[in-house]
Amino acid sequence: MKESGVKPLQIAVVGGSIGGLTAAILLHEVGHDVHVFERSASALEDRGAGIVVLPMTERYFAEKGSALGEDSAGNSDLALTLTYWTYVDRFGSAIDAAATYNRFTSWNTLYRALLEEFPSERYHLAHNVKDCAQFVGGVTIAFEHGESRNCDLLVAADGIASTVRGIVSPHTTTDYAGYVAWRGTVLERNLEPATAAIFEDAMIYQVLDHAHILAYAIPGLGDSTVPGQRALNFVWYRNAAGSAFEELMVDRHDVHRPATVPPGLVQDRFVSKFRQDAEQLLAPPLRDLVLACEKPFIQAIFDMAADRFVHGRIVLIGDAATALRPHVAAGTAKACADGWALCDHLGDGDDLDASLANWERQQLSLARTVAARSRRMGQRAQFDSKMVAGDPDWRFGLFEPGN
Repeated sequence: MKESGVKPLQIAVVGGSIGGLTAAILLHEVGHDVHVFERSASALEDRGAGIVVLPMTERYFAEKGSALGEDSAGNSDLALTLTYWTYVDRFGSAIDAAATYNRFTSWNTLYRALLEEFPSERYHLAHNVKDCAQFVGGVTIAFEHGESRNCDLLVAADGIASTVRGIVSPHTTTDYAGYVAWRGTVLERNLEPATAAIFEDAMIYQVLDHAHILAYAIPGLGDSTVPGQRALNFVWYRNAAGSAFEELMVDRHDVHRPATVPPGLVQDRFVSKFRQDAEQLLAPPLRDLVLACEKPFIQAIFDMAADRFVHGRIVLIGDAATALRPHVAAGTAKACADGWALCDHLGDGDDLDASLANWERQQLSLARTVAARSRRMGQRAQFDSKMVAGDPDWRFGLFEPGN
């Protein structure tokens, strides 16, 4: 992107994940003075395994004239395209296959590609926000280690557990959806060749009773997308209510994990039951994939939607603003879209308040629409058990199915 003629602002982006990085890169490249403050003490990793790459997710790279992570010579594309979206029955036979050409990558791969595009001296680790206060024309951010920073605009990209959201939208609730995603990855080379071949050019879905599972290839070691060197990512949505859910989220060290039980920390008794169910319920290739995963992990599914995204000179983006259920595969794309729209609206004129109001109106509408669609999909699959193989409405997309 080229610098614009807009008045430069001092902008602090709180949260250095994919959404925060995208916003920071775009705002920096049009001439704003941007710094990112990330709570983690080290570069982020192992967040969510595989992700679907929608057009908005890789828009930054596409507008540079390349696909995600591809260099000027056309090498090293860090996402991969699978031709088919295939549903299988209990025995592994295909019952529907559509050429959807979805693209996939790993969270780590996308994060690293973006991090390389932002000046390292402007990306600050170990900066956990304690509080922030607004003054006329700006915001003061207080960090837990005692440092404070002033800025013209604070962009909060600090996730579903956002500290800043409590200031912008203090009455927002985070509601458990009634089910979790069991996730994991396995290198293709660790599967039998016949099993790995099933996933070579297709994302595989199986519809279960009040549940469903999907699996697809993502970059493997060294971000390789070469068949045989890739990894396979699975996501199995399983209902868990009440005390069963609470027990599931207590790790092997008796620590309660409110959102994610990381790899290697899920209690053995739950992993054993998970594997028993895989033996009994899953189609052979999905069964073999799940059983080959040494350290599955658990992500709880939540609904969260702030009633506003802007308060004075503070803006919420990504999961800090609205957390989407994963079925539309648009959470990452929405976070990126928030950053693109913010950059566009800040370039509209010198009236910052008007620009933020226009941005909020647009992004609130988008967030509410896609969140409602993701909730309907989750209801149909997990509770109504009315998910239908081949349903064209069950397609990934931010703005509509397939887009």
